[in-house]
Amino acid sequence: MMKKIFYHLSDPTQNVPEGDDNWIEQLKQNKIMCDCWSIIKPSVIDVYLNSKIKKGFAPITAARGTKIGMLRKDIINLIGISNLEKIYFIGKVYDVNKNQSEEYISLVPKTFIYVRGGEESTCRICEKCRTVLYFPLPLTNWYLIEKDIPNKVVFPSNMISGIIVNEIIYRAIKKSGIKKTGYEKLLIKEKAIDGCDSYFECPPASPSDH
Repeated sequence: MMKKIFYHLSDPTQNVPEGDDNWIEQLKQNKIMCDCWSIIKPSVIDVYLNSKIKKGFAPITAARGTKIGMLRKDIINLIGISNLEKIYFIGKVYDVNKNQSEEYISLVPKTFIYVRGGEESTCRICEKCRTVLYFPLPLTNWYLIEKDIPNKVVFPSNMISGIIVNEIIYRAIKKSGIKKTGYEKLLIKEKAIDGCDSYFECPPASPSDH
């Protein structure tokens, strides 16, 4: 049986696109997004930025103040739009002048997989939307739980802007020479070692709880 190998791709830069404040507030007022930034009602969500699209933006990033991802066309071509459509709601990205970006699309995960860590990991449940808010630590020892891995070549992680890809897509992106992309090879474990399993067993909130 072929060994499963996956990589976590993310934005390693500090130059993260700023979401428009009014747009972010509207997402919260319409109960589409929680104060914890979790998306309560996953659907197509267009991104509105408070600046123009800059060359300094990473090809895999997110609108600051949200967990809504942004993906550039060169990365889209390597991952495959059909692969992305299976796992994301895909929308548009607009700059501060309300001009639609020709380079970026917006990504809202239909569901996501938690990248896990050790005992240092932080974990809590949002009191408003009941989403598990988890951050894996240490940063150098991330892994996936075997049973959580879907039968897909690419899938979203719980990390902001995080995309998990198989080795074939990883190698294609590395070979392309696309810059400003962070890579983390993920271990595969049968069981978590963070002591947080009880958090993931809590039932999600019903729509009436929001």
